[in-house]
Amino acid sequence: MNILLLGGSGFIGRHIAARLRQCGHQVQTPTHQALDLRALDERAARACLHGQDAVVNAVGIMSRDADALETVHHHAPATLAGWAREAGVTRWLQVSALGADAWHPVAFLGSKGRGDEAVRAQLATDTVRPSVVYGRGGKSCELFIRLARLPLLALPDGGRQMLQPVHVYDIADGVAALLAAPSRNTTINMTGARALTLAAYLNTLRASLHGKTAARVLPLPSPLLAPFLPLTNYLSNGMVSAATLRLLADGSCADNRDFSALLGRTPLAPEQFAAADAS
Repeated sequence: MNILLLGGSGFIGRHIAARLRQCGHQVQTPTHQALDLRALDERAARACLHGQDAVVNAVGIMSRDADALETVHHHAPATLAGWAREAGVTRWLQVSALGADAWHPVAFLGSKGRGDEAVRAQLATDTVRPSVVYGRGGKSCELFIRLARLPLLALPDGGRQMLQPVHVYDIADGVAALLAAPSRNTTINMTGARALTLAAYLNTLRASLHGKTAARVLPLPSPLLAPFLPLTNYLSNGMVSAATLRLLADGSCADNRDFSALLGRTPLAPEQFAAADAS
């Protein structure tokens, strides 16, 4: 199959590209210069779409600029899906995010949800929605790994927020499995084998990656953090902000039975992540 992979140079996209090529697909991964979703060039986009059987959209950004999120996650994919249909592309696979919803008040998930709906209205579309993603090289993952080294974990509300982390290898395997069969126009929540608190996740990484015993946890009340969030939002370009803390508080968990059925096995659990990296 000829596949145009958007976001192929990104963290998740690189793993998807490698897995699809292992499966024998011809994968085109245009650079940002060749196909910029912030400022679409119709001629360049149509050239990329020519001769493709499928499009995988793995583009995702964190930004404090709500307009940028709307452009990259919603308007650009919607426009590309229309051009893809005209070019004879028969299916689209959308890499979204767990909790994405067109009406979500957090701009990241709201823009993702609107993009999902806009694409699905134009093409046969399978949508995958990963939870918090583990994988070396991912920005959030590397942040968690650095935190896990610390002997004292100062965490919002004591790290009681619930997560169900998923390994990037499982995401890539799931995407490959979906593309190996006709489109089901389905949405798959991609979550790991079990849910655990943020504090427990960090201590799991601490044990498996650093060989250390559990760290003490120092609870940080959310009201105490609030005055600093505008600065951290600016310095991290939206990665650490009031919005991301809200997403953390809401949790990132979902039933993974459909995902397990797609993989033909149970997804990896957090205590298995390090061993999977080494295999």
